Amino acid sequence: MATTINKYDNVAVLVVKDDLAGDGLDNFNARVEQCMAEGFHCIVVDCSSVGGVESAGLEALLDIQDRCEGELGSVKLCGLDETLQKILEITRLKRRFEVFNDLDTAVRSYG
Repeated sequence: MATTINKYDNVAVLVVKDDLAGDGLDNFNARVEQCMAEGFHCIVVDCSSVGGVESAGLEALLDIQDRCEGELGSVKLCGLDETLQKILEITRLKRRFEVFNDLDTAVRSYG
């Protein structure tokens, strides 16, 4: 499974173990739908194993951010490598997401 879900109280963590592109994106979107159906609106996306991202992957992140914000939640990102951090800066998406170095800090930020 390319994306797995871990749950910590009211926070769902999506651990992405593939690219946010192609088939990996399909799996990611399915896990997002599962989280939303279960009522999770505070989501951390762990990108520590993401190898690459395409524009559709960035759009998917924005989509879940909009959906979570509509339910008074948010999406936070962690474990971004230098390339993904640079992509977020260049596309100006960094201002839409809180970004953390590690998963534990990201989850605790919802405290």
